[in-house]
Amino acid sequence: MKKLLLVATLFTISSPALAEEFTVKMVTDLNADQIYYFEPANLTIQPGDTVKWVNVQEDMHNAVADAGPKGAELFESPMLEKEGASWSFTFDDTQGTYSYHCHPHAAMGMVGTIIVGQASASEEMEAADGHGEHDHAH
Repeated sequence: MKKLLLVATLFTISSPALAEEFTVKMVTDLNADQIYYFEPANLTIQPGDTVKWVNVQEDMHNAVADAGPKGAELFESPMLEKEGASWSFTFDDTQGTYSYHCHPHAAMGMVGTIIVGQASASEEMEAADGHGEHDHAH
């Protein structure tokens, strides 16, 4: 009996954690100080987890990566135009910081950050083509 319990305990310890799914709402709130935003705007997940963006109003939103860890697959959702429309992306084993925005509403502050595992140092970041840290005006 002890041997069976030991085997079961070892199996439990060595089995990988189950990947989780996190939801980020794409919000339009005409009564708020900031009308367009992601909720939550900042999210920390683990490699293998999935983020599901959900449009919670009749408005046009998407999620487009600006930058991510060097060598990471960057994401760009289709335009979600209907209430309840959603799109999901599973983050692989590339740990680090991913910054993103809603293309129609980026100038109005609709931006977000996802940290997978550990945050990236700035020198470990790579901008997406035509987006990201090279676009900042001084």
